[in-house]
Amino acid sequence: MNAIYKALIFSPKNEHTLTVLNPGYLVVSKTGLMEYVGKKDPRRKYKGYKFFDYSDRLICPGFVDTHNHLPQYAFAGIGDKDLLPWLENYTFPREKMFAKKEEAQKSAKIFFGDLIKNGTTTTLTYATIHKSATDIAFQAAKKAGLRAVIGKVMMDQNSPAYLTENTRQSLADCQELIEKWHGHGGRLFYALTPRFAITCSFKLMEAVGKMARETGAYIQTHLSENLGEIAFTKKLFPKYRNYTDVYDKAGLLGPKTIMAHCIYLGEAEQKRIKETGTKISHCPTSNRFLSSGIMPFRHYRQTGLCMGLGTDVAGGYSLSMLNEMKEAIENSKLLAVFSKGKMAPPMTLPEAFYLATLGGAKVLSMEKQTGSLEAGKQADFLVIDHRKADPARQKSLYMKPEQILSKLIYRGTAEMIEQVFVGGKKLN
Repeated sequence: MNAIYKALIFSPKNEHTLTVLNPGYLVVSKTGLMEYVGKKDPRRKYKGYKFFDYSDRLICPGFVDTHNHLPQYAFAGIGDKDLLPWLENYTFPREKMFAKKEEAQKSAKIFFGDLIKNGTTTTLTYATIHKSATDIAFQAAKKAGLRAVIGKVMMDQNSPAYLTENTRQSLADCQELIEKWHGHGGRLFYALTPRFAITCSFKLMEAVGKMARETGAYIQTHLSENLGEIAFTKKLFPKYRNYTDVYDKAGLLGPKTIMAHCIYLGEAEQKRIKETGTKISHCPTSNRFLSSGIMPFRHYRQTGLCMGLGTDVAGGYSLSMLNEMKEAIENSKLLAVFSKGKMAPPMTLPEAFYLATLGGAKVLSMEKQTGSLEAGKQADFLVIDHRKADPARQKSLYMKPEQILSKLIYRGTAEMIEQVFVGGKKLN
């Protein structure tokens, strides 16, 4: 449907600058592309387009969640242990259940539905080791209408027997899923997903790197999340200089590789991440929830590392990217305080919004398609009743753009997100 939307419009120009149009106009073609975004009323030029007046609403880009785990959503909010015991007590037993088709179908429907409710239009998602459950996840994402990059988890060592794969079979399953889903409909893509170095043999990781280069698939894994994890990795791979070097020597680093967490990267690791164009998913809620640590955002940004935000459900307790923005800012403030200013200044409101939108799109190499509201891009956007974040509602005295953004991040909920569009199509 050809359509024109009038609203208060927020869109990231860059990591420091928010484009504000009040009011602004968004023109969407029936093919789902944005034809015009600006202040001038376009109705005379685009005659016959249906007009929607949301003058009392906010329109912004859909959110991009660069790291989450579909099977873990069922126990979001439970985290009484740090990472490694938590995996053993909760994650692995839960993932075992996905051998059953019914559980995989039910869980995928809830998960992608709740992503949409929270305004996420693009997601990078871990499934389980099960090829059938991963296929079901793709089917559910397709039906939901999201942009999704999904991968079957790969584990061939140091794992429970019921989740330990045969290396060759794991790779064969991934090849089949890549052939079926990578690039499907222009919205669905495959991510080779070695869980992390502890559960993956070097042979498996080398084969993953080769397969990614041959197929163009993404790679997603975890890096430097927890001190116990780092120590275990060093014990398993003693001949390598550091955790990042294990992945580097296996051929896993590159522009389409997304490393989650990266809390404790040394200077040499940061340099190599930047040199290879490898991306980082910053997961502040999870980092605190599992007592893993606080990622030095400001230092990494000054180093020039490319980052987006990830909810990391269920290490993170919510699929809300509004909550993730808030946690990212607050974590950054804490680090600035406790580092006695060495990690200052803290993350700003525009930076957090950027990481959840255009920054996330860049992490997924999708910045030409989504992440901001610009002519020529896909019409992935949200209609939000931002007044619900204000105790005074319509009579608020605090209606400057930066004040509205602050209230949205700190007081925003899924209930405020009224409409979610991907490619111009309403999903909710």
